[in-house]
Amino acid sequence: MRDMIYWIWLSLACSPSGTTFGKLIREFATAKEIYEAEGRRISSVIGFRNSDRSSLEDKSLAKAEEVYSFCNKYKVGLLPYCDERYPDLLRQIDNPPVLLYYRGVLPDFDKCFTVAAVGTRALSDYGRKNAFRIGYDLATAGATIVSGMAIGIDGVAMAGALAAGGKTVAVIGSGIDVCYPPQHLRLAREIVKAGCVITEYAPGTQPGKRNFPTRNRIISGLSMATVVFEGAERSGALITARYANDQGRKVYALPGNVGAKTSQLSNLLIKNGACICTSAEDVLNDFIDAYRGVINPFKLKTGMTVDMMATLTEYGVCAVCPGDDIFVAPRPIKKHLADNKTEEIKPCIEAEPVLPPQSFDKSALSLYKRIPERGSCTLESLVTEDMNLRDVMKYLLKLEMGGFVLMLPGETVSRKFN
Repeated sequence: MRDMIYWIWLSLACSPSGTTFGKLIREFATAKEIYEAEGRRISSVIGFRNSDRSSLEDKSLAKAEEVYSFCNKYKVGLLPYCDERYPDLLRQIDNPPVLLYYRGVLPDFDKCFTVAAVGTRALSDYGRKNAFRIGYDLATAGATIVSGMAIGIDGVAMAGALAAGGKTVAVIGSGIDVCYPPQHLRLAREIVKAGCVITEYAPGTQPGKRNFPTRNRIISGLSMATVVFEGAERSGALITARYANDQGRKVYALPGNVGAKTSQLSNLLIKNGACICTSAEDVLNDFIDAYRGVINPFKLKTGMTVDMMATLTEYGVCAVCPGDDIFVAPRPIKKHLADNKTEEIKPCIEAEPVLPPQSFDKSALSLYKRIPERGSCTLESLVTEDMNLRDVMKYLLKLEMGGFVLMLPGETVSRKFN
Protein backbone atom coordinates (compact mmCIF):
# COMPACT_ATOMS: atom_id res chain seq x y z
CA MET A 1 0.00 0.00 0.00
CA ARG A 2 2.70 2.49 1.00
CA ASP A 3 4.55 2.09 -2.29
CA MET A 4 1.34 2.82 -4.19
CA ILE A 5 0.89 6.03 -2.16
CA TYR A 6 4.29 7.21 -3.39
CA TRP A 7 3.38 6.44 -7.01
CA ILE A 8 0.13 8.39 -6.66
CA TRP A 9 2.06 11.29 -5.11
CA LEU A 10 4.53 11.22 -8.01
CA SER A 11 1.74 11.13 -10.61
CA LEU A 12 0.14 14.18 -8.98
CA ALA A 13 3.45 16.03 -8.93
CA CYS A 14 4.47 15.41 -12.56
CA SER A 15 2.71 17.24 -15.38
CA PRO A 16 1.06 14.84 -17.86
CA SER A 17 3.01 14.50 -21.10
CA GLY A 18 5.91 16.49 -19.64
CA THR A 19 9.55 15.45 -19.52
CA THR A 20 9.81 15.40 -15.72
CA PHE A 21 8.93 11.77 -15.08
CA GLY A 22 11.15 10.46 -17.88
CA LYS A 23 14.16 12.25 -16.38
CA LEU A 24 13.38 11.05 -12.86
CA ILE A 25 12.82 7.39 -13.70
CA ARG A 26 16.17 7.24 -15.49
CA GLU A 27 17.87 8.44 -12.30
CA PHE A 28 15.82 6.74 -9.59
CA ALA A 29 14.48 3.20 -9.38
CA THR A 30 11.24 3.79 -7.47
CA ALA A 31 8.76 6.52 -6.59
CA LYS A 32 9.78 6.20 -2.95
CA GLU A 33 13.40 7.06 -3.83
CA ILE A 34 12.18 10.15 -5.67
CA TYR A 35 10.04 11.12 -2.67
CA GLU A 36 12.94 10.76 -0.25
CA ALA A 37 15.49 12.55 -2.45
CA GLU A 38 16.63 16.02 -1.43
CA GLY A 39 15.35 19.03 -3.33
CA ARG A 40 18.79 19.88 -4.71
CA ARG A 41 19.22 16.47 -6.24
CA ILE A 42 15.74 16.54 -7.76
CA SER A 43 16.44 19.98 -9.24
CA SER A 44 19.74 18.81 -10.70
CA VAL A 45 17.92 15.97 -12.48
CA ILE A 46 14.89 17.80 -13.85
CA GLY A 47 16.33 21.33 -14.06
CA PHE A 48 16.00 24.29 -11.70
CA ARG A 49 13.45 26.00 -13.94
CA ASN A 50 11.19 22.97 -14.25
CA SER A 51 7.59 23.90 -13.40
CA ASP A 52 7.10 20.62 -11.51
CA ARG A 53 9.92 21.33 -9.06
CA SER A 54 7.72 22.94 -6.38
CA SER A 55 5.22 20.05 -6.53
CA LEU A 56 8.03 17.52 -6.07
CA GLU A 57 9.36 19.46 -3.10
CA ASP A 58 5.95 19.25 -1.41
CA LYS A 59 6.23 16.05 0.66
CA SER A 60 2.65 15.97 1.89
CA LEU A 61 0.99 12.65 1.15
CA ALA A 62 -2.50 13.74 2.20
CA LYS A 63 -3.85 14.09 -1.34
CA ALA A 64 -2.26 10.81 -2.44
CA GLU A 65 -3.80 9.00 0.53
CA GLU A 66 -7.18 10.54 -0.28
CA VAL A 67 -6.95 9.31 -3.88
CA TYR A 68 -5.88 5.84 -2.71
CA SER A 69 -8.87 5.64 -0.33
CA PHE A 70 -11.21 6.67 -3.14
CA CYS A 71 -9.82 4.01 -5.48
CA ASN A 72 -10.02 1.36 -2.79
CA LYS A 73 -13.61 2.29 -1.94
CA TYR A 74 -14.86 2.31 -5.53
CA LYS A 75 -12.70 -0.56 -6.81
CA VAL A 76 -10.67 1.59 -9.19
CA GLY A 77 -7.62 -0.24 -10.48
CA LEU A 78 -4.16 1.34 -10.21
CA LEU A 79 -1.40 0.60 -12.71
CA PRO A 80 1.89 2.34 -11.85
CA TYR A 81 4.94 2.40 -14.11
CA CYS A 82 6.66 -0.22 -11.92
CA ASP A 83 3.85 -2.78 -12.31
CA GLU A 84 4.64 -5.83 -14.48
CA ARG A 85 1.22 -5.37 -16.15
CA TYR A 86 2.20 -1.89 -17.34
CA PRO A 87 2.28 -2.10 -21.17
CA ASP A 88 5.73 -2.34 -22.73
CA LEU A 89 4.42 -0.36 -25.70
CA LEU A 90 3.70 2.53 -23.34
CA ARG A 91 7.12 2.29 -21.69
CA GLN A 92 8.69 2.86 -25.10
CA ILE A 93 7.23 6.34 -25.68
CA ASP A 94 9.13 9.48 -24.68
CA ASN A 95 6.65 10.63 -22.04
CA PRO A 96 4.88 7.63 -20.49
CA PRO A 97 2.26 8.24 -17.79
CA VAL A 98 3.42 7.72 -14.22
CA LEU A 99 0.23 5.93 -13.24
CA LEU A 100 -2.99 4.78 -14.89
CA TYR A 101 -6.39 4.53 -13.20
CA TYR A 102 -8.78 1.99 -14.71
CA ARG A 103 -12.21 0.41 -14.38
CA GLY A 104 -13.06 -2.94 -15.92
CA VAL A 105 -10.94 -5.81 -17.16
CA LEU A 106 -7.35 -4.85 -17.90
CA PRO A 107 -6.13 -6.73 -21.00
CA ASP A 108 -2.68 -8.23 -21.25
CA PHE A 109 -1.35 -5.46 -23.47
CA ASP A 110 1.94 -7.25 -24.14
CA LYS A 111 0.15 -10.21 -25.70
CA CYS A 112 -2.84 -8.68 -27.50
CA PHE A 113 -2.88 -6.83 -30.81
CA THR A 114 -4.09 -3.29 -30.22
CA VAL A 115 -5.40 -0.90 -32.88
CA ALA A 116 -6.31 2.74 -32.27
CA ALA A 117 -9.45 3.99 -34.04
CA VAL A 118 -9.78 7.77 -34.14
CA GLY A 119 -11.58 10.45 -36.10
CA THR A 120 -13.88 13.44 -36.09
CA ARG A 121 -16.97 14.13 -33.98
CA ALA A 122 -18.73 15.66 -37.01
CA LEU A 123 -18.69 12.47 -39.05
CA SER A 124 -20.40 11.58 -42.32
CA ASP A 125 -22.52 8.51 -43.00
CA TYR A 126 -19.63 7.16 -45.10
CA GLY A 127 -17.24 7.48 -42.17
CA ARG A 128 -19.77 6.07 -39.73
CA LYS A 129 -20.40 2.94 -41.78
CA ASN A 130 -16.71 2.26 -42.35
CA ALA A 131 -15.68 2.94 -38.75
CA PHE A 132 -18.34 0.54 -37.49
CA ARG A 133 -17.55 -2.17 -40.06
CA ILE A 134 -13.78 -2.01 -39.68
CA GLY A 135 -14.04 -1.87 -35.88
CA TYR A 136 -16.37 -4.88 -36.02
CA ASP A 137 -14.06 -6.84 -38.33
CA LEU A 138 -10.87 -6.03 -36.41
CA ALA A 139 -12.48 -7.24 -33.19
CA THR A 140 -13.84 -10.35 -34.92
CA ALA A 141 -10.31 -11.21 -36.01
CA GLY A 142 -9.00 -10.84 -32.45
CA ALA A 143 -7.77 -7.22 -32.27
CA THR A 144 -8.39 -4.96 -29.27
CA ILE A 145 -9.73 -1.53 -30.22
CA VAL A 146 -8.30 1.50 -28.41
CA SER A 147 -10.01 4.87 -28.68
CA GLY A 148 -11.06 7.99 -26.80
CA MET A 149 -14.80 7.19 -26.40
CA ALA A 150 -15.59 10.58 -27.96
CA ILE A 151 -18.73 11.50 -29.84
CA GLY A 152 -18.57 10.44 -33.49
CA ILE A 153 -15.96 8.09 -34.95
CA ASP A 154 -14.51 6.96 -31.60
CA GLY A 155 -17.83 5.78 -30.21
CA VAL A 156 -18.90 4.17 -33.48
CA ALA A 157 -15.69 2.12 -33.86
CA MET A 158 -15.89 0.98 -30.23
CA ALA A 159 -19.56 0.01 -30.65
CA GLY A 160 -18.61 -2.04 -33.71
CA ALA A 161 -15.98 -3.90 -31.70
CA LEU A 162 -18.41 -4.51 -28.84
CA ALA A 163 -21.04 -5.80 -31.26
CA ALA A 164 -18.50 -8.37 -32.48
CA GLY A 165 -17.90 -9.54 -28.91
CA GLY A 166 -14.44 -7.99 -28.88
CA LYS A 167 -12.47 -6.07 -26.27
CA THR A 168 -12.08 -2.31 -26.19
CA VAL A 169 -9.99 0.17 -24.23
CA ALA A 170 -11.24 3.74 -23.78
CA VAL A 171 -8.64 6.36 -22.84
CA ILE A 172 -10.40 9.41 -21.38
CA GLY A 173 -9.24 12.94 -20.66
CA SER A 174 -10.85 13.27 -17.24
CA GLY A 175 -10.88 11.51 -13.89
CA ILE A 176 -12.01 7.89 -13.84
CA ASP A 177 -15.19 8.99 -12.03
CA VAL A 178 -16.06 11.69 -14.59
CA CYS A 179 -17.71 10.24 -17.70
CA TYR A 180 -16.98 12.49 -20.66
CA PRO A 181 -18.76 12.95 -22.92
CA PRO A 182 -21.77 12.44 -20.62
CA GLN A 183 -23.80 11.12 -23.57
CA HIS A 184 -21.59 8.01 -23.58
CA LEU A 185 -22.29 6.88 -20.03
CA ARG A 186 -24.06 3.77 -21.29
CA LEU A 187 -21.20 3.05 -23.71
CA ALA A 188 -18.67 3.32 -20.88
CA ARG A 189 -20.63 0.81 -18.83
CA GLU A 190 -20.64 -1.61 -21.76
CA ILE A 191 -16.91 -1.18 -22.34
CA VAL A 192 -15.92 -2.15 -18.77
CA LYS A 193 -17.78 -5.47 -19.03
CA ALA A 194 -15.08 -6.99 -21.26
CA GLY A 195 -12.53 -4.19 -21.60
CA CYS A 196 -11.61 -1.14 -19.59
CA VAL A 197 -11.75 2.63 -19.30
CA ILE A 198 -8.39 4.15 -18.32
CA THR A 199 -6.96 7.59 -17.57
CA GLU A 200 -3.83 9.18 -16.16
CA TYR A 201 -5.88 11.92 -14.46
CA ALA A 202 -6.71 11.63 -10.77
CA PRO A 203 -10.33 11.05 -9.68
CA GLY A 204 -12.39 14.22 -9.78
CA THR A 205 -10.41 15.79 -12.64
CA GLN A 206 -12.77 17.65 -14.96
CA PRO A 207 -12.36 17.47 -18.75
CA GLY A 208 -10.29 20.35 -20.11
CA LYS A 209 -9.14 21.36 -23.57
CA ARG A 210 -5.52 20.57 -22.74
CA ASN A 211 -6.33 17.12 -21.42
CA PHE A 212 -7.41 15.61 -24.73
CA PRO A 213 -4.33 16.29 -26.89
CA THR A 214 -2.27 15.02 -23.94
CA ARG A 215 -4.23 11.77 -23.58
CA ASN A 216 -3.89 11.15 -27.35
CA ARG A 217 -0.27 10.09 -26.84
CA ILE A 218 -1.59 7.24 -24.66
CA ILE A 219 -4.10 6.13 -27.30
CA SER A 220 -1.36 5.83 -29.91
CA GLY A 221 1.18 4.62 -27.35
CA LEU A 222 -0.97 1.64 -26.41
CA SER A 223 -1.49 0.67 -30.06
CA MET A 224 0.60 -1.08 -32.67
CA ALA A 225 -1.40 0.64 -35.41
CA THR A 226 -3.56 3.77 -35.62
CA VAL A 227 -6.45 4.07 -38.09
CA VAL A 228 -7.73 7.58 -38.88
CA PHE A 229 -11.22 7.44 -40.37
CA GLU A 230 -12.35 11.02 -40.91
CA GLY A 231 -11.48 14.53 -39.87
CA ALA A 232 -10.86 18.09 -40.95
CA GLU A 233 -7.30 19.09 -41.75
CA ARG A 234 -6.76 20.43 -38.22
CA SER A 235 -8.78 17.75 -36.46
CA GLY A 236 -7.70 16.43 -33.07
CA ALA A 237 -7.13 13.07 -34.75
CA LEU A 238 -4.13 14.65 -36.47
CA ILE A 239 -2.45 14.93 -33.06
CA THR A 240 -2.93 11.20 -32.48
CA ALA A 241 -1.55 10.41 -35.93
CA ARG A 242 1.52 12.56 -35.26
CA TYR A 243 2.08 10.86 -31.92
CA ALA A 244 1.81 7.45 -33.59
CA ASN A 245 4.30 8.45 -36.25
CA ASP A 246 6.76 9.82 -33.66
CA GLN A 247 6.38 6.65 -31.61
CA GLY A 248 7.27 4.50 -34.61
CA ARG A 249 3.79 3.02 -34.97
CA LYS A 250 2.08 2.41 -38.29
CA VAL A 251 -0.58 4.91 -39.39
CA TYR A 252 -3.53 4.04 -41.63
CA ALA A 253 -6.22 6.29 -43.10
CA LEU A 254 -9.59 5.75 -44.73
CA PRO A 255 -9.56 7.48 -48.14
CA GLY A 256 -12.46 9.83 -48.84
CA ASN A 257 -13.93 12.15 -51.42
CA VAL A 258 -11.58 14.88 -52.57
CA GLY A 259 -12.97 18.22 -51.40
CA ALA A 260 -15.10 16.81 -48.59
CA LYS A 261 -14.23 18.46 -45.28
CA THR A 262 -14.47 15.20 -43.38
CA SER A 263 -11.93 13.58 -45.71
CA GLN A 264 -9.30 16.33 -45.55
CA LEU A 265 -7.24 14.71 -42.80
CA SER A 266 -7.25 11.13 -44.05
CA ASN A 267 -6.41 12.16 -47.62
CA LEU A 268 -3.62 14.40 -46.32
CA LEU A 269 -2.17 11.56 -44.26
CA ILE A 270 -2.25 9.20 -47.24
CA LYS A 271 -0.55 11.86 -49.35
CA ASN A 272 2.20 12.04 -46.73
CA GLY A 273 2.84 8.32 -46.46
CA ALA A 274 0.05 6.79 -44.34
CA CYS A 275 -1.20 3.37 -45.45
CA ILE A 276 -4.58 3.16 -47.14
CA CYS A 277 -7.21 1.35 -45.09
CA THR A 278 -10.38 0.28 -46.87
CA SER A 279 -10.98 -2.86 -44.80
CA ALA A 280 -9.76 -4.61 -41.68
CA GLU A 281 -7.59 -6.89 -43.82
CA ASP A 282 -5.37 -3.94 -44.76
CA VAL A 283 -4.29 -3.73 -41.13
CA LEU A 284 -4.42 -7.40 -40.17
CA ASN A 285 -2.29 -8.61 -43.09
CA ASP A 286 0.57 -6.32 -42.03
CA PHE A 287 0.73 -7.83 -38.54
CA ILE A 288 -0.39 -11.43 -38.97
CA ASP A 289 3.17 -12.81 -38.80
CA ALA A 290 4.02 -10.88 -35.63
CA TYR A 291 0.74 -11.81 -33.92
CA ARG A 292 0.20 -15.35 -35.10
CA GLY A 293 -2.24 -17.06 -32.76
CA VAL A 294 -3.60 -13.70 -31.58
CA ILE A 295 -5.28 -12.44 -34.74
CA ASN A 296 -6.90 -14.52 -37.45
CA PRO A 297 -8.24 -12.82 -40.62
CA PHE A 298 -9.96 -16.08 -41.60
CA LYS A 299 -12.54 -15.43 -38.86
CA LEU A 300 -13.92 -12.51 -40.84
CA LYS A 301 -17.41 -12.94 -42.21
CA THR A 302 -18.69 -11.81 -45.58
CA GLY A 303 -21.47 -9.80 -43.96
CA MET A 304 -22.18 -8.38 -40.51
CA THR A 305 -24.78 -10.17 -38.46
CA VAL A 306 -25.74 -7.00 -36.56
CA ASP A 307 -27.57 -3.83 -37.53
CA MET A 308 -25.35 -0.75 -37.15
CA MET A 309 -28.01 1.81 -36.20
CA ALA A 310 -29.71 -0.57 -33.76
CA THR A 311 -26.33 -1.26 -32.14
CA LEU A 312 -25.46 2.42 -31.81
CA THR A 313 -28.82 3.01 -30.17
CA GLU A 314 -28.36 0.02 -27.86
CA TYR A 315 -24.99 1.29 -26.63
CA GLY A 316 -26.11 4.92 -26.48
CA VAL A 317 -23.51 6.11 -29.00
CA CYS A 318 -23.87 9.72 -30.12
CA ALA A 319 -23.01 9.71 -33.84
CA VAL A 320 -25.48 11.93 -35.66
CA CYS A 321 -24.74 12.70 -39.33
CA PRO A 322 -26.00 15.77 -41.24
CA GLY A 323 -28.32 13.63 -43.37
CA ASP A 324 -29.99 11.83 -40.47
CA ASP A 325 -32.67 14.44 -39.73
CA ILE A 326 -34.59 16.23 -42.48
CA PHE A 327 -36.48 18.48 -40.09
CA VAL A 328 -35.36 22.11 -39.75
CA ALA A 329 -36.96 25.16 -38.14
CA PRO A 330 -39.07 27.22 -40.57
CA ARG A 331 -37.64 30.51 -41.80
CA PRO A 332 -39.31 33.82 -40.88
CA ILE A 333 -41.80 35.03 -43.52
CA LYS A 334 -41.76 38.67 -44.63
CA LYS A 335 -45.05 40.39 -45.50
CA HIS A 336 -44.98 43.51 -47.67
CA LEU A 337 -47.20 46.34 -46.47
CA ALA A 338 -48.76 49.20 -48.40
CA ASP A 339 -46.12 51.69 -47.25
CA ASN A 340 -43.38 49.42 -48.60
CA LYS A 341 -42.24 48.55 -45.07
CA THR A 342 -41.80 44.96 -44.03
CA GLU A 343 -42.46 43.17 -40.83
CA GLU A 344 -41.45 39.72 -39.72
CA ILE A 345 -44.15 37.17 -39.06
CA LYS A 346 -42.83 34.60 -36.61
CA PRO A 347 -43.38 31.01 -37.68
CA CYS A 348 -45.73 28.87 -35.67
CA ILE A 349 -43.80 26.58 -33.39
CA GLU A 350 -44.83 24.21 -30.67
CA ALA A 351 -45.27 25.68 -27.23
CA GLU A 352 -42.30 25.45 -24.91
CA PRO A 353 -42.61 22.29 -22.86
CA VAL A 354 -43.27 22.53 -19.18
CA LEU A 355 -40.72 20.48 -17.30
CA PRO A 356 -42.21 18.36 -14.53
CA PRO A 357 -41.03 19.78 -11.18
CA GLN A 358 -40.91 16.37 -9.59
CA SER A 359 -38.26 15.25 -12.11
CA PHE A 360 -36.11 18.36 -12.54
CA ASP A 361 -34.83 20.65 -9.80
CA LYS A 362 -34.33 24.42 -10.02
CA SER A 363 -30.78 24.06 -11.33
CA ALA A 364 -31.90 21.93 -14.28
CA LEU A 365 -34.71 24.38 -15.05
CA SER A 366 -32.28 27.30 -14.85
CA LEU A 367 -29.90 25.54 -17.24
CA TYR A 368 -32.73 24.78 -19.67
CA LYS A 369 -33.74 28.46 -19.78
CA ARG A 370 -30.18 29.45 -20.75
CA ILE A 371 -30.29 27.25 -23.87
CA PRO A 372 -31.41 29.38 -26.87
CA GLU A 373 -34.96 28.85 -28.07
CA ARG A 374 -33.56 28.50 -31.59
CA GLY A 375 -30.20 27.24 -32.74
CA SER A 376 -27.68 25.69 -30.38
CA CYS A 377 -24.93 26.63 -27.94
CA THR A 378 -21.73 25.04 -26.67
CA LEU A 379 -21.50 23.28 -23.32
CA GLU A 380 -18.81 25.71 -22.17
CA SER A 381 -21.10 28.69 -22.79
CA LEU A 382 -23.50 27.29 -20.18
CA VAL A 383 -20.87 27.30 -17.44
CA THR A 384 -21.41 29.97 -14.76
CA GLU A 385 -19.91 30.85 -11.39
CA ASP A 386 -22.63 28.79 -9.74
CA MET A 387 -22.52 25.85 -12.17
CA ASN A 388 -19.27 24.24 -13.33
CA LEU A 389 -18.86 22.03 -16.39
CA ARG A 390 -19.44 18.85 -14.41
CA ASP A 391 -22.79 20.18 -13.13
CA VAL A 392 -23.75 21.34 -16.62
CA MET A 393 -23.16 17.85 -18.02
CA LYS A 394 -25.07 16.25 -15.13
CA TYR A 395 -28.16 18.40 -15.64
CA LEU A 396 -27.98 18.13 -19.43
CA LEU A 397 -28.01 14.35 -19.10
CA LYS A 398 -31.22 14.61 -17.05
CA LEU A 399 -32.79 16.94 -19.59
CA GLU A 400 -31.72 14.72 -22.48
CA MET A 401 -33.17 11.62 -20.83
CA GLY A 402 -36.37 13.57 -20.27
CA GLY A 403 -36.54 14.38 -23.97
CA PHE A 404 -36.16 18.15 -23.59
CA VAL A 405 -32.74 18.78 -25.13
CA LEU A 406 -30.76 17.31 -28.00
CA MET A 407 -26.99 16.77 -27.79
CA LEU A 408 -25.31 17.63 -31.08
CA PRO A 409 -21.86 17.04 -32.62
CA GLY A 410 -19.13 19.47 -31.62
CA GLU A 411 -20.12 19.45 -27.91
CA THR A 412 -23.20 21.60 -28.53
CA VAL A 413 -26.78 21.35 -27.33
CA SER A 414 -30.18 22.64 -28.44
CA ARG A 415 -33.74 22.49 -27.23
CA LYS A 416 -35.49 19.49 -28.67
CA PHE A 417 -38.67 21.43 -29.39
CA ASN A 418 -37.16 24.07 -31.67
